[in-house]
Amino acid sequence: MISMIRIDDRLLHGQVAFVWAKYLGVNRIIVANNSVVKNDIQKMSLKMAVPDTTKCSILSIDEAVNVLNDPRAKNLKILIVVNNPEDARRLIEKVEDIPFVNISNYGLLSSDLSAKKKVTDTIYLTEEDIEEFNKIFKYGKRVEYQIVPTGQMKLLEILLEKN
Repeated sequence: MISMIRIDDRLLHGQVAFVWAKYLGVNRIIVANNSVVKNDIQKMSLKMAVPDTTKCSILSIDEAVNVLNDPRAKNLKILIVVNNPEDARRLIEKVEDIPFVNISNYGLLSSDLSAKKKVTDTIYLTEEDIEEFNKIFKYGKRVEYQIVPTGQMKLLEILLEKN
């Protein structure tokens, strides 16, 4: 069973691997990223961020789709982590059981912030990002902005309307 998909520039770090994973009670984290899967050093450093009680797989988007659609995945509690809305959308298109998307810490690490729309203190979006989120909304998926589980949750769709 998929608990949620998280969009976060940094992919795995303490906030995701410990706080969110514990809150959701997951026993598996899947990092879905076509670049990271080719970089052994980055894969090793991401896996070091995961608690011993949780298995971590770093897969390409297509590999993640195959694993998530395998009937055996229903017996697991899975947190999916991606670092961009396009990858989230690609997973949503091909995997039925994704309940919702969580986003935080996105858009700060790449390119010129002045060319992006500031949605919150931790989310900066390009026009392309907004188009991807509009596609996700059309799939009927809720996108929640929430930094940590104990923090206030706001719907990204409403935040985009306000900005």
